[in-house]
Amino acid sequence: MANWENLDAAFAELEAECANVIRGMTVEIFKYTLHLSPQSKGVFVSSWQYSLNRPIYWSNPEFANVEPETYMKGNLPAIEAALQANAGDDASFKLGDTVYISNGAEGLDGEYGILIEDGTMKLRYENRGGLRPLSRAVDRAATWFANDVNPKHAANLKAMKIY
Repeated sequence: MANWENLDAAFAELEAECANVIRGMTVEIFKYTLHLSPQSKGVFVSSWQYSLNRPIYWSNPEFANVEPETYMKGNLPAIEAALQANAGDDASFKLGDTVYISNGAEGLDGEYGILIEDGTMKLRYENRGGLRPLSRAVDRAATWFANDVNPKHAANLKAMKIY
């Protein structure tokens, strides 16, 4: 006769490990999105939100009065602001949750986060290649994780957090 308690414990441990790997994948997508996102003042990059089970559309006011043409894609102040604004938001992730990575960036012309993600906004030369940062990050993850996640990679993903 099988020892059901041991089997239940083993499945619970496996589920927790899988949840941590998948959570790490979503954090990897979030962080890569930040690095791909074009910047002018930093509002767009700093306004990315990582949330569970419902999207959050928010425009970070911290960069609203920064002079334009200050930042380029990959510049750290806005990326760090996004990481700080979302610190710990991944902690309660469990299997079955839906992860939303959303952006409600606004400027004088109204919302523009959706225009960048749709690929319909004209960007400065320095930020070319910055259109559709979230879609590109998801495509990268789908390619990267398509076949398998080796133990070393799984360990790295389990350790990944939004700080």
